[in-house]
Amino acid sequence: MADNETVVVGGNGGAGWFVAGALIVAAVIGGFLYTNGYFDKSGGVEIKPDGVKIEIPAN
Repeated sequence: MADNETVVVGGNGGAGWFVAGALIVAAVIGGFLYTNGYFDKSGGVEIKPDGVKIEIPAN
């Protein structure tokens, strides 16, 4: 009978692929939000003064 040999190659490769997949998913979601204007805050609150004029008399 022949002896069976077990060879283990790259024992921690799964964690690297998981991190790479998570980064790709985050990039796709971020790109989707960016194209829909989620990060554009120019349409936020705008405060304009009502033209109140304060005069200080000179001495």
